[in-house]
Amino acid sequence: MTAFTVTAGPVVRADAVLDPAEAIQRQLVPGHGVKIVQRTRANWFGSWSTHKPVRGVVGFGKGKIVATDLTNFNIGRHGTRNICIGKRGYQLYAKPDPDRPLPPGKSWVTYEWPCRLVLKSGHHVSLSDPATLRAVLATTARKRPAGVYDGVRTTLYEGTITFAQLHKVNPAMRIGFRSKPTGKYASWKVSWRLWIGGDQLVRRAWSAWHDPNDSRDKSATENPYYAFEEDLRLSNWGMQADIQPPPADETVSSEELDD
Repeated sequence: MTAFTVTAGPVVRADAVLDPAEAIQRQLVPGHGVKIVQRTRANWFGSWSTHKPVRGVVGFGKGKIVATDLTNFNIGRHGTRNICIGKRGYQLYAKPDPDRPLPPGKSWVTYEWPCRLVLKSGHHVSLSDPATLRAVLATTARKRPAGVYDGVRTTLYEGTITFAQLHKVNPAMRIGFRSKPTGKYASWKVSWRLWIGGDQLVRRAWSAWHDPNDSRDKSATENPYYAFEEDLRLSNWGMQADIQPPPADETVSSEELDD
């Protein structure tokens, strides 16, 4: 169903001078990918909650992210595995959900949903979009030698970038549930840190930010924003990653379950 074999990544000339955006773009070739571990903290209603790590593989295509295979222990009673390919998602519960039994012989539920086929630090710092990554690095305020990640000695870059600066390079950017990062939100900031190896590949990415609570159902006593922190670890850049959908005879569509 999937193949995660570590192999050498795309060859880069020893005398080539890359920036992190270009280094990542050179990795985005069919049949390759990167392992990720994503840790998130969220403050929704005045107190912080820490989520269990999300782990898996991000698969690459010609200059873009084409698939993901992630296990999330924050969903369901025992966690779920989610495969996203294009606009189609497939979900497998670690153990059968008694509240939603599947037909005999079926293990996966398939959805038509907007898969998150990007490589991001948090909601807003896209590592796979060169313009966004370069805009973020242009706001570097501090730079220093840092620790070893994925067996590689890294340099830590850190700074802050405003929603307006991010929106300039990504006009489709949205914040909260439905807002544009303009007007009163333009000056809101994302704090960021990137641990970058000598090969210019990002091995760790951290970001913290507020998103507005712009729900139409918001009460007068609710906080005007939600706070988030995300710590993303990346390893085995260039690994072989062949992410395929589960067998068709083991899947049932969510539409069929809801009929």
